[in-house]
Amino acid sequence: MSTRDFNIKTNVLKRLAKEAVFYTKEKEHQERRIAVMVAKDPEDYEIKKQREVLEETLDMLPDVERRRKAARQDLANLVMNANPDVKGSKEYEEAVQALEASE
Repeated sequence: MSTRDFNIKTNVLKRLAKEAVFYTKEKEHQERRIAVMVAKDPEDYEIKKQREVLEETLDMLPDVERRRKAARQDLANLVMNANPDVKGSKEYEEAVQALEASE
């Protein structure tokens, strides 16, 4: 286990956390957009397409959450089994902070 492993797994967890936030915001944005479109013209073809986009976003939310949990578990295992010489490194501290932030 090198500090590089900590760096990679920490960045994976951070990226997946950002993706989860992005998809949640995208879901809310699409729902508002569809509501406005329905209010203007409930028969519009574009509404159907926007609902398809919303469905794709909704499909991604559980997948991102599953991958985030797996990445968190990988990082937690790495931190738990860290060599004593790695525990004082900057990468180790960032990994611990990322784990705390992802709870």
